[in-house]
Amino acid sequence: MHYALCTMHYALCTIINLYSKELLCYNSPLVSRLKRYIIKVTSFSNNCRLFIFSNAMLSFGISSIEVFLGLYFLELRFREDFIGTYYAVSTGTSTILLLLAGRLSDKIGRVTSFYITLFGHFIGYFLLFFFQSSAAIFICAFINGASAALRACTSAPFLHENASRAELDYVYSSASSYMLSGAMLGNVFGGYLPVTLVKIAPFMTEAALSTAGSYRLSILISAFIILISALPLFSITPLPLEGAGKKSKYGGVLETSQTPAAPETPVRPEILETAAREISSQPSELPKPPELSQSPDNGRGLYKKFVIYTFLIGCGAGLIVPFFNIYFAQKFALGSGSIGIIFMCANILTAVSMLLTPAITVKYGRIDSIVFMELASLPFLLILGLSNSLSLCVGAYLMRNALMNMNNPVFTNFIMDNTAKNERGRINSIVTLGDNFSRTVSTYISGRLMTNHGVGLPYFLTAGFYLTAALFAYFSFARLAGERKSGR
Repeated sequence: MHYALCTMHYALCTIINLYSKELLCYNSPLVSRLKRYIIKVTSFSNNCRLFIFSNAMLSFGISSIEVFLGLYFLELRFREDFIGTYYAVSTGTSTILLLLAGRLSDKIGRVTSFYITLFGHFIGYFLLFFFQSSAAIFICAFINGASAALRACTSAPFLHENASRAELDYVYSSASSYMLSGAMLGNVFGGYLPVTLVKIAPFMTEAALSTAGSYRLSILISAFIILISALPLFSITPLPLEGAGKKSKYGGVLETSQTPAAPETPVRPEILETAAREISSQPSELPKPPELSQSPDNGRGLYKKFVIYTFLIGCGAGLIVPFFNIYFAQKFALGSGSIGIIFMCANILTAVSMLLTPAITVKYGRIDSIVFMELASLPFLLILGLSNSLSLCVGAYLMRNALMNMNNPVFTNFIMDNTAKNERGRINSIVTLGDNFSRTVSTYISGRLMTNHGVGLPYFLTAGFYLTAALFAYFSFARLAGERKSGR
C-alpha cells in the first residue's frame, strides 16, 4: 500500500515537473493562485503525506461503520435515547481523557500515539462485532472515545511540526480534504456493504443473513480496514533539527527554539526560480506573528476564548451530527445505501470546498471567513428542521455540512499559530475537551428530544448555538486577526 502511495505521488510530481514550466508562463490572478497552490501542495514533506494518507484510511474505516451504526442499534431494538447515550459515552470519554491524551502525545511522540489510536479503534469496533448487550456496547463506546481523544491531540500538532510555516494553511486544508475523501468513500462502502452481504449470503451459506447480521459482518470488515491504515506510518522518519535541542521521537514536541527541517521534495530548479519570483511579487500569505508574550490577547485569556468558542460549536454539532442517519431514516424512510450516497455527496462537496479554503482565508482573513460560513449555514439548518421535502433537505444538509466543515482546518491553524510550540499538545487537548464535553451533553439531550419530540427540534437549537458562536468569534478574535494581518 505504501508502494502504491509512493507511485501515485511520483506520478503527480512527474506531471507537475513536465507541465508546470508552461503553466508558470501565464500571469492571470486565477492562474497565480493555482501556481502557488500546486507548488505548496507538491512540496509537502514525506512525513505529512504519509500521515495524511493514514488518517484518510482511518476515516474510511470509521465512516463505513458510522453510516449504519445507528441503524444497527435500531435493529437490536434500542431506541434513539440509547443511541444518544452511546455517543454521549464516547464523547464523554474523550472529554475526560483529553488532557491525559495531550500529555501522552507530547511525551511518547505523535506517530506512536497514532498507532495506539488505530489499535484502540480496531479493538472498539472488533468487540462490537461479538457483543450486543447494552453494557458491552457502552464499553466499546468507551474504547473508541479514548482512541478519538488521542487522535484529536495528535493530528494537528504532528502536521504543524512537520510542515513549513508558509504551507500550513495548505497542509491543514489538504489533510481535512483527504480525510473527508476517505470518509466519503467509507460512506458509500459502508452504505452498500450490508446490502451486498445480504444478497450474496444465500450463495455462500444455506441460511439467509438478517439485516442485523449484515451490519455485524460489515463492522468486522471495516475494523480490519482500520487496522490496515497503520501501514503508511511505518515509513515516517524522525526529523533532524536545525540546531541544538532535544530530539523528538517521530515528530513529537521538540524542546528547542529551532524548527525541524522538513524533508524536501525534488522539483526542477527552473520551476523553483520562476515560482520564487512569482510568490515574491505577491503579499506574504502567512506573516510571522509577533511573540505571544507581546500580544495583548495571549496566554490563558486567549486559550479560554478558544475553549468557549469550541464549546458553543460543540453544543450545536452534538445535537444533530450523530443523528443524521437517523434523521433521513425516520423522516424519509431511507435505507443505509441511500443514506451512504447522501453522505458521500456531502463529503465530496466538503472536500472540494476545503481545497478552496486557503484562497478564501488569504483574501478575507481567517476570522471573517469563519464568521461568514457559520452565518451562511443558519438558513440550511432551519430548512432541515422545517421542510418535509427530501430534495430540499438533502440540499440543505449538503450545504450545511460543507460550510461548517470548512471552518475546522482554519480555526485549528489559528489556534496552533497563537499557541507556544511546547504547549500545542496540551492546549489542543484542552480546546478539544471543551468541544467534546459540549457534544457529550448535547448528544445525550438530543437523543431524548428526538425520542419524545421528533427529529426536527434539535436543528433550531443548533442554529441558535451557531449564531452565538459566530458573534463570539467576531468580537473575540477579529481584533487579534486584524493585528496579525496589519503586520504583513
